[in-house]
Amino acid sequence: MSDEQELLHRARQLEPAALGEVFDAYYAPLYRYIYHHLRHPAAAEDLCAEVFTRMLAHLSDGRGPRQRLRAWLYRVAHNLIVDESRRRLHRDHEPLSEWLCAAAPDVEEQTETAIGQRRAIEALDALTEKQRNVIILRYLEGLETREIARILRTTTGAVKALQHRGLEAMRRHLAQADIDVEGWE
Repeated sequence: MSDEQELLHRARQLEPAALGEVFDAYYAPLYRYIYHHLRHPAAAEDLCAEVFTRMLAHLSDGRGPRQRLRAWLYRVAHNLIVDESRRRLHRDHEPLSEWLCAAAPDVEEQTETAIGQRRAIEALDALTEKQRNVIILRYLEGLETREIARILRTTTGAVKALQHRGLEAMRRHLAQADIDVEGWE
């Protein structure tokens, strides 16, 4: 039995220590995943808390994950992101905190970094939802192709194709913005 399966078994028994271990192990990666999609810290915190609330509710009812805890948690996060994104369609604004930044000794460097990050976000936003999910899970969260396929309920071949097309689309987008994309793989 793998460590994740053993942890899941203990969590399904509602063992407090196991539930704490699940939270400690998965909160930060789930928060990053949600944040990369929404780019709003408070919303990412709220949705991350909702993932764990749903996990606890499902486990309490005898439901929830039976084999792959991490894939189940990411799937719940994915569904919450989709719901939140639909709600946000009518709120077309960025939070004020995105525009505020701390003063830095090298304002020029900070500005260049901010512009580069903004262009990368724009390139990510230009992808299809499926391509964006694959790129975030693969490169920002470091998940393997098989696990991404489980989370997104698709095949590994489809994940590889989405990854390839997504990276190509980002390359084109960034090349149009004169961003050096040599060596992207």
